[in-house]
Amino acid sequence: MKKDIIVPLTDTPLTLLSGITFARVPYWFPFYDYKDLKMDLVLPFRRGGGEKRPLLVWVCGGAWMTMERSAHLPWLMNFARSGYVIASVEYRLSNCSHFPSQLEDVKKGIRFLKAHAGEFGIDPEKVIIGGESAGAHLACMAGVTGDRKEFDKGEYLEQSGRVQAVIDYYGPASFTWNPKDTRVKADGEIPDFLRGPSPVNMLLGYDPADDPEKADTAAPLSYISPSAPPFFIAHGTEDVVVSIDNSEALCSVLEMNNVPVEFCAVQGAGHADPRFYQTEMADRIMGFLDGICNRREVTH
Repeated sequence: MKKDIIVPLTDTPLTLLSGITFARVPYWFPFYDYKDLKMDLVLPFRRGGGEKRPLLVWVCGGAWMTMERSAHLPWLMNFARSGYVIASVEYRLSNCSHFPSQLEDVKKGIRFLKAHAGEFGIDPEKVIIGGESAGAHLACMAGVTGDRKEFDKGEYLEQSGRVQAVIDYYGPASFTWNPKDTRVKADGEIPDFLRGPSPVNMLLGYDPADDPEKADTAAPLSYISPSAPPFFIAHGTEDVVVSIDNSEALCSVLEMNNVPVEFCAVQGAGHADPRFYQTEMADRIMGFLDGICNRREVTH
């Protein structure tokens, strides 16, 4: 049966651009070969008319030992439908290269996106970076190091690595300050890949206790200043992998430096808890970002 209907244009159709190469990095031992670093993008299906959208760059976690860049794209669609371009970026793992390679890779992704802002319909002055767990550590590091040149390697060096806000989902803030180690008490809740060598030691290439001064150069707490971007922090009160004390300390130092920060202590939540990936959490983050990115000015 034929039906004549009228469909109002209320939503912007979106598209996924998967597997975009944004850098090539030394990879295979002993670095005889290179690896393409990839990113996935979610953006309007048709771009034109000079429209510029704020950009959310997301960094997946996995103890710096494993990661899946597209894992959180379904939840990130909340932001895409609200007017953000989404980029989920890849980085080298700790079995390939030690810190700061991971931070350098994330910053390469930011610079690539700014260099191609016109192509992807991005406003390069409204860039947010976020991540979870190890990815949150890298997102925080990218946020607090801003234009520090020692972490800028590779292409598009004419572009700034500065971002306008950071979303920190239960990330470690320091490797030399850790008042709680609950992994033994709650051993049954620890993923198998965390039961071997210390992920932090693998990331750094040494035990931070052996060189705490050097280890502090890999910690977000070491770089906070009044020029740091605003932070949205969320951490579970029952996290046995990364203690919530990390986020409490980070929030405290941000506040001491008069940096805008919203800290959500999610009651009863563990590490990577499903509570973090509810629409309510996306709405809270977008509410925090409203004043930073003028999200409502974006044409949907």
